[in-house]
Amino acid sequence: MMNKKNSMRGRGLTLCTTALVPLAILAEPASAMAAEQESAVASEPDVTGNEIVITAQRRAERLQDVPVSVEVVGAIELRTENLTSLVSLARQNPSIKVQGSGRSSNFFIRGTGSGESQSFDQSVGTFVDDIYHGRSRNSEATFLDIERVEILKGPQTTFFGNNAIAGAFNIVSVKPSDDLTGWARALLSPTSGESGGQYALEGAATLPFTDSFQLRVAGTMNGQKGVYRNVATGKSAPDLENFAFRATARYAPTPGFEALLKGEISESVNKGGLVLRQTLCPPPAPFAAAGFCALNLAAGAPTGLDNSLYTSNPGNYSRLRNKETVLTLNADVGDLTLSSVTGYYEYDFTLLLDNDGTATQLLNVHAPEDYRQFSQELRLTSPVGQPLEFMAGLYFQDDKLDIQQDIGFFFLTPNLSAPPVFAPLVPYLPVAQQVLATQNGRTYSAFGTLTYNVTDAFKISAGLRGCIIEKSFDWMLQFGTATTAYGNIAPFPSSLQSLAGLIGIGTPGSVSLKRTDRQLMPSARIQYDISDDIMAYASYAHGFKAGGFSVAELSANPANYPFEPEKVDAYEIGLKGEFLDRRLTVNLALFRNDFSDLQVVINGTNAAGAPVNFVRNAAQSRAQGVELETALAVTDYFRVSASGTYLDSKYRNYRDAGATYAQQLAAILAGRNPSAERQDLSGRQTLYAPKWSGSVTGTLTVPVASETELIAEATGIFSSRYHTIFTLDPLAEQDGYARLDARLSVEFMDGKLGFDIIGKNLTNTIVRTFSGYQPNSRGSFFQDRQPFRSVAFQARYSF
Repeated sequence: MMNKKNSMRGRGLTLCTTALVPLAILAEPASAMAAEQESAVASEPDVTGNEIVITAQRRAERLQDVPVSVEVVGAIELRTENLTSLVSLARQNPSIKVQGSGRSSNFFIRGTGSGESQSFDQSVGTFVDDIYHGRSRNSEATFLDIERVEILKGPQTTFFGNNAIAGAFNIVSVKPSDDLTGWARALLSPTSGESGGQYALEGAATLPFTDSFQLRVAGTMNGQKGVYRNVATGKSAPDLENFAFRATARYAPTPGFEALLKGEISESVNKGGLVLRQTLCPPPAPFAAAGFCALNLAAGAPTGLDNSLYTSNPGNYSRLRNKETVLTLNADVGDLTLSSVTGYYEYDFTLLLDNDGTATQLLNVHAPEDYRQFSQELRLTSPVGQPLEFMAGLYFQDDKLDIQQDIGFFFLTPNLSAPPVFAPLVPYLPVAQQVLATQNGRTYSAFGTLTYNVTDAFKISAGLRGCIIEKSFDWMLQFGTATTAYGNIAPFPSSLQSLAGLIGIGTPGSVSLKRTDRQLMPSARIQYDISDDIMAYASYAHGFKAGGFSVAELSANPANYPFEPEKVDAYEIGLKGEFLDRRLTVNLALFRNDFSDLQVVINGTNAAGAPVNFVRNAAQSRAQGVELETALAVTDYFRVSASGTYLDSKYRNYRDAGATYAQQLAAILAGRNPSAERQDLSGRQTLYAPKWSGSVTGTLTVPVASETELIAEATGIFSSRYHTIFTLDPLAEQDGYARLDARLSVEFMDGKLGFDIIGKNLTNTIVRTFSGYQPNSRGSFFQDRQPFRSVAFQARYSF
């Protein structure tokens, strides 16, 4: 029988109020077919609790009917597990990696992502209510009143755009409804010990003023007082304060027309800044403690990831401010649905970073970043249940990225004071480097899909997206005096700029470049319903991520800044089934993703001990493997769910990778420049690509009284070893691990009132999430880890 459960009017948005007029004129009464299909989705029986509706193909469809490998985290899990951002969400799923670092954040799915570079569009795209949030800083944005997070694996270029070539996070917020509904929660953890004083106070409510107008408001305050103690300042970190507020209005004057207007502001502040934990100090042989590591050893500063102590000089700080406005318009035009999607989004990010990791002011970074984006999407969608189904759309995006990076090289003052050649610079010391860069971009895109229902059980789909991406880039490097600990660079006189360039920390100058990338991205799927409860599919997709310019390149040579587009050809076959009267769900996917012209970061340290970081198209890689998700309702009271991934992700051709510490040392001993040293990583495992990973959850629900239940849940999370730095340096490898999370809850009033005890990482397992070379300290690293063992107490209420 042909599936009739896959329809929901497409969602879109536009900011221009004038767009209300033509769409309202076109609106007709909603079709009976659409109403029946939406009702079918909502009323579908579900024993396992997995009757989930998603919009991975820009339509509302049952998860089990979508021919894509998708994991879904719903509102209840987000709240009961205190998952407040993409970073905390990724900790629950070891097959994906989301972690903040210095220059940018890391997003990885199936062993592929974008590296630590502000230049990159993310290979794993993030979309919030149909708006693209492509910059990596969004990993630090706090969740607010989220209905679900869809983790889409593999290229999603047809429906989500040119840059989502490794996967996408599709985040959907709760919309206003016809009823007075809402929820609230409050969470606290002990301020002492490893729990670090977590807190959260948040809630949301829908106010139905009339049958045609509703308003939903939501707000949150959450954060953490800090689990780490800075032995130099006595302060705790991370000292987190997150705030967000959203208002969404829905206006539906006729059955065939709907408008949604959303406004949101948020701020995430880390008063302790990015905590860089020094490890391998002293380093193993043949390295000897040097530079910043030697200073810390002499001062007795703590090192390692197994304790809650660290060292930095005062002033570390980061802040992310977001603003977003979105208007969503949907209108029925006959049997079709016309959607308009427009959004304005901006963020301001500030980072103050002690990059030497000592109590002394030696190497400090000030890195503000501003981003502005306007986007418009139009979609025309056919109803489902027809022999031919289609979707067609247009997309436009205009964006601007401003990046500044001020680095104070205080540790170089003694070295520059003695040589006669640098005597003219002595009155201007300490030396600082300032990089200013602006990138303007425009994206023009047209896309469409066509599905032919050959029979009630067999369908063939084809899609095509064409993109034109224009980018202009202006970059400047100058030297000056570091007048304060962070930023406030007073430029040197122009006559001294070239002399400062001899220090070895960059070449002063400016670069202006432009580029245009054009690409067609086809996709195809076949889907066969073996039975009413079992579906098999096979798919192919060609993906593309635009080229760009390397902000961190310091040569001032225009030829060194551009990097070319990255491409992927992806193949997937899968099976989704429900068995045992829908008590058992099994989803299986086999995939192969072949990447070419992989955009990679080459980083290390130069002869002056300063970090270097630039981008090249230097690699081909293949990620292939198997993903399995299953859930079983063993009884009415006990449920088991599990997910597992086997991943074989390797570089097929990568002969120009950055050097490991050992290779840098060998270059120095041979009289070569260590920053120019390269290695061949062909055949090696890619970054953040454990061969085996997964989780197993058991949930016991025991009725103890009328409308009262006791819930005990435990989750085991495991991963085999993986690399945490792009050079694949064995000194920074994460060993295989297993960790345990647990929750004990009691719910009253049929689940409306609940009290939770939430335990995270109860095994106190060390899980490395980021590694970077410590400047001026060959053999030592800066690293971060998942949080220590923590316990939190929560009360929640819904109505």
